[in-house]
Amino acid sequence: MRPQQYSKIYDWFTARPAALAALRLAGGALPAVFAGGYLLLLGLLAGRWAAGLDSMRPLARAVLAPAAAFAGGSGLRAALDFPRPYQQPGFTPLIPKGTRGRSFPSRHVLSGAAIAMAWLPVSPAASAALAALTALLAVQRVLAGVHAPADVLAGAAFGALIGALALL
Repeated sequence: MRPQQYSKIYDWFTARPAALAALRLAGGALPAVFAGGYLLLLGLLAGRWAAGLDSMRPLARAVLAPAAAFAGGSGLRAALDFPRPYQQPGFTPLIPKGTRGRSFPSRHVLSGAAIAMAWLPVSPAASAALAALTALLAVQRVLAGVHAPADVLAGAAFGALIGALALL
């Protein structure tokens, strides 16, 4: 996204302080929801295993798939080192961030998609809710000016793909 294109988004949010506050709140709250949801999933699966209701395989998958997605996405980000949108002259993000490069893929969105997939065998409804929140997080990251649309789309695809492969 070019600075001229983003300036329309920036101007819209800065003219609406409540919307800007909501955008910033979502940037902190959504990752916390994913972290809490992931801990809940691990606790549920560990409890089922400890009670003898399930094997360790679902718990292992729930640990290894998101970990693999996170590690793979982190490695890809480091190798490609794509610039952040706000590194362009004239681009001011709505959420100040000092990180340089490592924009592709979005690790926040990648993690959300992987966690949503990890929930699928346990609760399709929870998985769907987390997938919807992943889409919301992707939109938030672009509107905030910290990622390009390609960054969040790649993050969602990579996280979902690794998560799906773990289900096989």
